[in-house]
Formats: sequence, C-alpha cells, structure tokens
Amino acid sequence: MQFPYLLWAAGLAAVCVSAHPEIVDHSKITRQHAHKDLHARSNFCASKLEARRESTMAKRQASFAKRQVARGLSNGRSLAARNMFSTIQNSTCVLAPETVWGPYGIDGELHRHDVREGQKGIDLYLDIGIIDVETCEPIPDAWFTIWACNATGTYGGFTGIDPDTASTMDGWSTREDGTTDDETFLRGIARTDSAGMTEFLTIFPGYYISRTTHIHVTVQTNVTDKDSSYSAAGVQHLGQLFFEEDLINSVYQEAPYSAHLSTLNRTTNAEDSLYSSASGDGYSAVVSVSQLGEALSDGLVGYITIGVNTSATPAETTGGSVNVVGALPTVTPSAGAQAAAYSLDASEGYYEKKR
Repeated sequence: MQFPYLLWAAGLAAVCVSAHPEIVDHSKITRQHAHKDLHARSNFCASKLEARRESTMAKRQASFAKRQVARGLSNGRSLAARNMFSTIQNSTCVLAPETVWGPYGIDGELHRHDVREGQKGIDLYLDIGIIDVETCEPIPDAWFTIWACNATGTYGGFTGIDPDTASTMDGWSTREDGTTDDETFLRGIARTDSAGMTEFLTIFPGYYISRTTHIHVTVQTNVTDKDSSYSAAGVQHLGQLFFEEDLINSVYQEAPYSAHLSTLNRTTNAEDSLYSSASGDGYSAVVSVSQLGEALSDGLVGYITIGVNTSATPAETTGGSVNVVGALPTVTPSAGAQAAAYSLDASEGYYEKKR
C-alpha cells in the first residue's frame, strides 16, 4: 500500500473551546494569512527547494540508514522507502500563525525524538521540513513540538479524561490546570538540523470524541540558549496534521486501535470542521505516508513541509481565549526522564547538538 508522496502543508484555523479543552466549538473558525498569493509563493519556493534537493538527500541518507538497521528494517526495499523522505519536499505552501491554542497543550516538553514511551500501536516516523516562506530557505535550529493521543484516544498528562465522553473518569480528579497526571507519552520537542529537518518516532495516533485523527504541532524559531518555553520563545506556527481516510481505516483494523472502534464511532475527516478549514482555499494539512514494509506492523513514514513566517506576530499561548483554564499547564517529568530520553535517542541513532 502506497500513499501520495507530495503534499501541501496547511495553516490550521483558530478555534474557540468549550468547557472541556478537547471539545472544539466548530462554529467559530478564523484564519490569518501571511501572504495573499499563496500559490505564487508556493511555486516560487518549490523551484528553489528542488535546486538543492540532491545535495540535501545525500547528507541525510546515511543517518536514516543507520536508524533503519537499528529497527531491524535493513533490507534494500525498506531503506529505499525510508530514504525517500530525507529532504524537504519541493512542493510546499505558506502557513500563517494561528491565534488559539489546541487541546491538551503542555509547556515544558521533553527534548527528544522518540516519544513512544512503550505506547502500543503502529510506529510512525514523522519527518518535518521547516522553511521560511519569505526566503524559501530551510530554517535551522527551529524547535518543533508535537503531541497526540495514544491508540485508544488518551493524551499523556490527561489520562484521567475518558476519550469517549471528554469527562473525568471515576476515581480521577482534574487539577486546576486541566491535567490529571504527569504522564509524558507521545509528546516531545526537537530541533531542526542545518537542512531544516527534524524527525519524531511516535505511533500512529488514535482518536477521541468529536475529532478526526490528528497530531498537534507548534514551531518556534526564536529560541535562545536552551529555553524553549512558550513564554520565552514565541510560536511562529500553531496547527494540526491529518491523515488520509484510507490509511486511517486500515490502521484502525489493527490492535490495539480496533478495540476503540467498538466503544466510540470515529469522527471522519469530512465530519471534522477543523479538517475542512485546513483543506480549504488551496491548503492541505494531510501528511504524506508510505509503508516501510509489506505489512502495516512494519511501521510507517510520514512527511510534511511546513512553511513558517518568522517575522509574523507570535501566536498566543496563554489567556482565557486560548485555554479554558487561562494558561498552559506545565507537567513535571519524573526525575531522570530527560537523561533517559537522550539516552534512548542516542541508542537509536539520533543526536542532540550541544549548545
């Protein structure tokens, strides 16, 4: 099974949230555009990216191959599939910053590439290319954050929230900041390299009430020293990534995803107003995905290019219009969690440059 290799990255709509941060009021959607002529800007950047595609590919292939060997996918076909996404795509689009924070956002994520923490599901290598839409150049040292729910719809830090009802489960209590615990699975922040690339190893996400399958993302381009907190470094992009319906349906036939289908009917892309907004006016936030091997269980690799306006006013991340509790929570990882995350990344062939 193969899925399209090229895509248009997308700006996600600003939204207002109801009593629970995971329930979105789809009736109030706005968007800010960074450029008026999106297609002209996209085509202009695409030609510049194509000119340096070969050199970028050569630099990245060696490290990707090492990771595949470590994962036990060292045959020629798997390596060829993996290396296909080793450079910024030559089709890209303009993204504008949004003004409202998505659900389950947490400040102070662990710096890491492998965010799985033992969560069951189909492994997903998520490759992200970041470019400056004003120069069409890759952005090095940009910090990219992701967070997503697990195969049965639960977010780290909010494991006491029932994904089928968006209510606090019996035996749990919700803290003042909206969290229920200090779990950190399927969340993390990583920095782009000199080619504007970063990669996460996560799992294909599940789903929860009212929303289609998605991954939350932010991009910060003005981080100084090691402080990537949102209060210290503004967010130049705030959005969500989506997947093709055929892929979602195939993945959800596999365990442990399939168990969730029996407890909650899935909201499809067509039924999700945020997906519709992200796919309108020439936008698309759908990740391009390919299988690593013959079976889904061999894992998936997804690619998306995100264009960022580095001179745009940073998106808001705090305040009542952003989060129902008025501020972003900061979950405290367990002692030694950061060191363990670095160690795991190193064992899988990732590295973090010293500042």
